[in-house]
Amino acid sequence: MTGTDPVPTVCVCNAVDTLGEVAGRASDARQASAILAESFSQQDQAVFWQPTRKLIVTARPIGNLDWQTGFLGLSGVGNLSPRSLSGSLFTDIVRDEQVMAGLVDYAGPTGRVRLLPHTTTADLWTFVETLRLRGVTVELPESCPSQTLRDILDTKHGLRSLVVELGLAGSTCRVADGRTCHSRAEATVAVTEFLAEGRPCIAKADRGEASVGLLIFRPGDDPEHIRRSLTEGTFYGDDPIVVEEYVDGDDVVFPSVEYIVPEEPAAEPVLTHVCEMLFDGPTRLRGNATGPSLVTEKWYENLVSGSLVIARELQRRGYRGHFGIDAVARESGEVFLLDLNPRRTGSTHVHDFGSGFFGANYAEHTAVGNFDFYGLEAGISLEAVLDLLGPLVRAPGSAPTGVVPCELTGLEAGRLSCMIFAPSMDGFHALVEQVRGRIQHAGHDTRAESP
Repeated sequence: MTGTDPVPTVCVCNAVDTLGEVAGRASDARQASAILAESFSQQDQAVFWQPTRKLIVTARPIGNLDWQTGFLGLSGVGNLSPRSLSGSLFTDIVRDEQVMAGLVDYAGPTGRVRLLPHTTTADLWTFVETLRLRGVTVELPESCPSQTLRDILDTKHGLRSLVVELGLAGSTCRVADGRTCHSRAEATVAVTEFLAEGRPCIAKADRGEASVGLLIFRPGDDPEHIRRSLTEGTFYGDDPIVVEEYVDGDDVVFPSVEYIVPEEPAAEPVLTHVCEMLFDGPTRLRGNATGPSLVTEKWYENLVSGSLVIARELQRRGYRGHFGIDAVARESGEVFLLDLNPRRTGSTHVHDFGSGFFGANYAEHTAVGNFDFYGLEAGISLEAVLDLLGPLVRAPGSAPTGVVPCELTGLEAGRLSCMIFAPSMDGFHALVEQVRGRIQHAGHDTRAESP
């Protein structure tokens, strides 16, 4: 049923499709599976995407969806999943007659659907044509019509080139000193030169995602270790390797910004949100949070204005839809851009949760974020999680602070994700520690590294 929506919305949350390409380069199948398992439950994030009423297609059924929608008062959320997986969700949908029939039925009398994908991949276009042949027209308000442009932007060297071309290289919002290397030998030379100058550096797989393909080197590292790490690193494949100065220290934070580039050339790109990425160790992302205090940070305006320049250029080149930029910032306000993600990002659902439950200006008065906790028993039940968290679990509107278990498909792997809200960033972090404390008190080790 389509309800009252004139054009029903379909979300295809192919959250790990492009990650699968990089994970497939792992040294063995077990490592590849572990990498995908780390991010797989991100498919559930589409529950919070706007609009509320929608049909979500995911690789596997969303765990405990009825509880989630009932607890939050979300109506009109449906879910379909194909019976077999190939690594391309769009391909799997086309091959599954039951899912295809469900989509045709969902289009209803309008014969149209509005499609919001997590990532616009090359297989999207075959999917759209297949639906057209079955009488369904697909609207694509968030998909860049140039697949080549989207794919170039989804590389580390693509961001570096873009920043240089736009004249941002010498600004307070720029990329770190570095270069794009076209062989492992060239990357080894670049790393050696950085270390000889006493500067730590990082080597990045050009199409790496989710911290896959990152190697950090510091002055004093053994030259043979450096050579072997780069020579034997399977995630680099035959792609370029970006080597940059590694910006770290006690004064750094990791902000991220997201824009929506509209289809209309005259319309200004829309800033959806700025958040702070939360890490456990140098490269293990654990969450994102946004709130009232971020706008007062010295780096805030530098990041927003610099990324707006990029958003306008992407619009000029024909890009449309969501994109995010991850960065590292110093206390002085200097911003170094790390990665451009031409897709819905890992914090899109945080923003949609905030705006959906607390209003369009939520970030002015409420801190909202997600955080992932690891080390629980694989297959732990939702009931056990609710008992564990007790009174911390509250729905938005019922209290000024609360914890909402989400991405519940991850419980199968012992991963507990939570959406957390509070009046301030300090309150958000306090709730993170309370959840961590309850999990540890129950005998689970949240310090356990993810795969």
